[in-house]
Amino acid sequence: MTRLGTACGALAAWASLAGVGAHAATHDRLFVYGFDPAPDAPATANEAARFLTQATFGPTSADIARLTALGYDAWLEEQLGKPATLSAPAVEQVVNARTAAAQSVSQSQRIQRWYWQAAYAPDQLRQRMAWALSQIFVVSDQNSSIGNYIVPMAGYYDMLAKDAFASYRTLLGDVTWHPMMGRYLSSFRNQKPSATTSPDENYAREVMQLFSIGLILRDMDFTPILSNGVEIPTYDQTTITHTAKVFTGFTWSDAPLNPPNFNGGGLTFAAQYAPMQCFGTEHFPASGSGSNNMRHDITGDDGTTATPKTVVGGMTIPPNQTCAQDVGDELDILAAHPNVPPFISRQLIQRFVTSNPSPQYIERVATVFDAPGANLGDVVKAILMDDEARHPPALASGDRYGKLREPILRLTAVWRAFNAQAQPADAYGEVKMTAGSTQTSAFGQGPLQSPTVFNFYEPDYQQPGPFADNDRYSPELQILSEASAYSTANAYYNFTAKAYQGMSNPPTDRPLLDLSPLTANATNPAAMVATIDRSLLYGTMSAGMKATLTSMLTNLNGASAAEKAWSAVYLTILSPEFAAQR
Repeated sequence: MTRLGTACGALAAWASLAGVGAHAATHDRLFVYGFDPAPDAPATANEAARFLTQATFGPTSADIARLTALGYDAWLEEQLGKPATLSAPAVEQVVNARTAAAQSVSQSQRIQRWYWQAAYAPDQLRQRMAWALSQIFVVSDQNSSIGNYIVPMAGYYDMLAKDAFASYRTLLGDVTWHPMMGRYLSSFRNQKPSATTSPDENYAREVMQLFSIGLILRDMDFTPILSNGVEIPTYDQTTITHTAKVFTGFTWSDAPLNPPNFNGGGLTFAAQYAPMQCFGTEHFPASGSGSNNMRHDITGDDGTTATPKTVVGGMTIPPNQTCAQDVGDELDILAAHPNVPPFISRQLIQRFVTSNPSPQYIERVATVFDAPGANLGDVVKAILMDDEARHPPALASGDRYGKLREPILRLTAVWRAFNAQAQPADAYGEVKMTAGSTQTSAFGQGPLQSPTVFNFYEPDYQQPGPFADNDRYSPELQILSEASAYSTANAYYNFTAKAYQGMSNPPTDRPLLDLSPLTANATNPAAMVATIDRSLLYGTMSAGMKATLTSMLTNLNGASAAEKAWSAVYLTILSPEFAAQR
């Protein structure tokens, strides 16, 4: 069958599913092996550490022991069953305490909590998945429309964490109805057409381009589907125009309905991150008294004639439906589109494992994504347990496999490897994590702080030079520059040389590393390097790097044990071998 024929078959199957939401599978997460040895336990601690580098914010000795005892499957099931560690309640407490004491508040309070969760939350896989999802379903405090919404932004991230292992359709719905997404991409208070205005098209465009189907039709392995050698667009401007009419009438969950006040509400933190409500046929008749207050478009074409809305794939949404029905139909259509499994699966693989997954890897994960009853928990499990993740064909010498570690993940890996101890909470209940700054300018990224809806870097970015010349994708390199190389190096210095347990006058605004595993071998440089290799590089440090670090430590004449320890850690963070996750 030709690719176009495959596309037609896939679209036919999709059409038959449209309007039927994805089933959320309910799985019992049980420890199935009792007290017997796990049949799939990692063979070595280094193998366990490599897996945990992909699945968490960094391996710890306790996590390595736990994974080794349980095996991969049981560890994953345990993590999939852990409840979400939440941000909003903690952030709200700090914000209220600071406000009551006439202290300023900012997104810094949310960000400090985010770093604490990355470093210490027990639901590491869920938190790592939420971080990946936040880079696909982007909202950002850099946008003035939501920059002052501190607790609601934490609530948005909590929603991603709670939905991290839910069905994709559930996640897409919760993202769509969230007021922070509504305000960020303009569906909030978006209104039906009038004689002089049209609905804002921002969310209609991005929910298709970025959150679900992408710009062109694709096979399950992400290969473009061609018609006479030309890629086939998934939608056009007419599709966007009609889809925009679906996403009209949204406002705060507590906006008054009697008498109606479309612009009111949002009076509490809870209301500011509760799902939006829609002013439409649910609240007002289509004609007569109250019709002028109806803000949702029910008629499709021109706001007066009862015609269907023609959306992606030429499918239609009937006129004269409620807002909830229109939105539900639209999201069902998008979620059932055959592009969704490869489009989302490929981006998740990039966030966890490798920037250049093979088409076969993408197809295997997309097949799990597309299975009846499957959810995102099944998908992330498939990503991490795929043979290309566990036994890559070119781990040692290939130029295609692996990914650049995100700057934030380099920091959290060091914190977790060396048992960094957080400072006590301050008088307002806030635990400081990031050395008096959010670190966004240093790292080029931060939690819910992307400069645009396209994330800090794009999945198809190719660094000019060898990457582009060899058709390799390198997303994280999009935020690497001469300036950022210096800024990240300076930041890592502040988290190592200026932040370890036992130092005189330690700082109170960042975690302190426990360097005792290194200082215990201060007179044995080779042993110190071996500990660094085991703790940060899961035993993959090259002979050349070992020799360089050993020579550096040997020649640090007169240096204290602590200086040798933090120097070795600091140089390792800056090394290409640590920067590349393989």
